[in-house]
Amino acid sequence: MEEFESALVEMETLVEAVKSAILGSVSSKGNPLCSYAPVYVDEERRCHVYISSMAKHTSQIRRSGKASVMLIEDESVAENLFARKRLTVDCEAMVLERDSDAWLEGIAAMEERHGETMQSLKTYVDFDLFQLKPIEGRLVLGFGKSYRVFGPALQKIDYVGGGGHHTK
Repeated sequence: MEEFESALVEMETLVEAVKSAILGSVSSKGNPLCSYAPVYVDEERRCHVYISSMAKHTSQIRRSGKASVMLIEDESVAENLFARKRLTVDCEAMVLERDSDAWLEGIAAMEERHGETMQSLKTYVDFDLFQLKPIEGRLVLGFGKSYRVFGPALQKIDYVGGGGHHTK
């Protein structure tokens, strides 16, 4: 199997294994914000997160319409903590209107993936279901294995930079 095909297969394995995403956003004053949320990723690589309006990042993601998402390999299974497999994606963010078809579909997928807690949380009206549409991302599969992923469903892939790591 070609290197890029193999990398896309590894990306799929990572996406299926990870159940939460690290969210990055920027405040109205330009300050970075970071949090996490349970996630469901659909076949188009859109991430769905159901987050409280009380959280700092919720209003900032809503305001800017942008977020960064990281799906990262669990520390307990990583071969090396310095080279955990991860997918970081720049996204356009939108709130799905409560009780719309897209919201109902997203909530059902979140319930299936995250179980009983999600069944309770879906009734909380101070939570919003965000759909984070991927623009472009970085896939890191180890030392010297960094790729740019882009295009529909992030299925196009290329090298990052080139030339690998350098030492003194």
